[in-house]
Formats: sequence, C-alpha cells, structure tokens
Amino acid sequence: MTETIDGQVDAVSEQIATFIVANLEWEGAERELLASDDPVELPAVLDSADLLELAGYLEDAFGIMIADEEIIAENFASVRQLAQLIVGKLAGAGAA
Repeated sequence: MTETIDGQVDAVSEQIATFIVANLEWEGAERELLASDDPVELPAVLDSADLLELAGYLEDAFGIMIADEEIIAENFASVRQLAQLIVGKLAGAGAA
C-alpha cells in the first residue's frame, strides 16, 4: 500500500512541477522542484498570486477542494508536500 501511495505522490509531484515550470514565474528546472534531498521551498520562490493560481490548478486538475485555511506554508512547503496533500484528499474522497 505504501508503494502505491509513494507512486501516486511521485506522479502528482511530476504534474505539479510541470505546471509550475510551464505556467508560473519559476525559472529553474523541473528536476530542481522534484529533488528529494534538498527540496525547493515553494513559498520562497512563488509569490502569493502564484500560490493561489497553483491551488486553483490543483482543484481543477484533481477534482478536489483546497480550503483557504489549507493554503499554508506547511502544505505548500515543497512539491512533494503538496503532492502528499493531494493524494491524501483523493484517498479520502475515495473512502467517502
């Protein structure tokens, strides 16, 4: 089960990184966003408008809702952290 969740987190992480590189003001490489040993801190490289645009994309792309109180540094700390939030929401929706 953990391998499946890790695979889902990896896949969602790649989608998030692709969106950031293609649509937001990120000038780095996608691989930098996906680095597990030294993750890029999204609040440090994206402004608040970018973070809101990213949240909107995630809601549309994954059919989830991200509450205003969930748009916090902890959840948006890195691409992987954000992917874990999305996978958790998707798992919760499937269990409901």
